[in-house]
Amino acid sequence: MVPARTFFWFDYKPNFRGKSWTLTIKEQRRKIARRLEKSPSLKRELSEMAVESYGDAILSAARETGLDEENFPPEMPWTLADALREDFVPE
Repeated sequence: MVPARTFFWFDYKPNFRGKSWTLTIKEQRRKIARRLEKSPSLKRELSEMAVESYGDAILSAARETGLDEENFPPEMPWTLADALREDFVPE
């Protein structure tokens, strides 16, 4: 899944909203799309995988941003469909 920690950079470190991070998000979305094309059965598991990985993403984002875990929403603040949309970038 597009790592939530990538989106956290946009929300919590706005000065990092550069082209590199935008391209990283696009690259991750394409990798997910290719993986789903090769293994369509993963689509059934994608929502569960997103929920399971969100806690890990919070820990990673806290480490990388220097912020406490409590600064991040306890549940994923975007829908999975939004996170995978080509044009979606958190505000």
